[in-house]
Amino acid sequence: MPSLSLLNRYKVMMLALLFFAGSASLTAAPLVIPQQQAAHFCQLFVVDGASVSTLSCQARKTIQPDDSLSAEQILAGYVLLADGWQTMRLFPHQEKGAVSWYSAAGELPSHMSAEHQKYIREVFPRLVAEVQAGHWSTVDAYIDRMIEYQCQFGGSKLPSRPSSATVIGIFLLFFMLTILCYCTKGYISFSL
Repeated sequence: MPSLSLLNRYKVMMLALLFFAGSASLTAAPLVIPQQQAAHFCQLFVVDGASVSTLSCQARKTIQPDDSLSAEQILAGYVLLADGWQTMRLFPHQEKGAVSWYSAAGELPSHMSAEHQKYIREVFPRLVAEVQAGHWSTVDAYIDRMIEYQCQFGGSKLPSRPSSATVIGIFLLFFMLTILCYCTKGYISFSL
């Protein structure tokens, strides 16, 4: 039978291991990107084949949301937490009027400036570090800068994003059409 001091050492060692394991799990990377940041992240453009679309469009085409996560959260989690960013062509570069898109881990053209190459190589590791730390305002700032970069260097063929005024206009049009349908079917009558 082991001595009491050996058992005590064993218990202390187990408690120490549990303490370190518990504190490590408290500081582990998030398992889910918050909906606000996921939706923001999915505003980025990506090239798939010959077409340019937003990550949000890609998410909705390829991912079914589950009970608790949106398609954007699932895609953002894959891209940011499972290193999916390494192969996605998210970085445009213009050369003599032609725009080519590159991934962060792919081969970049030698004529691309060192500043652009550095940005493409370093932005995702830094963004991922901010995601893992839970610094969501910094994450949003990185995403904003990436969107600016895409708009600046992506050329004039980027799909347009609907503005807030467009969304409100579509909503008002739908609302007016609904009222018109009710009026013409006799659900609502007006007499003068």
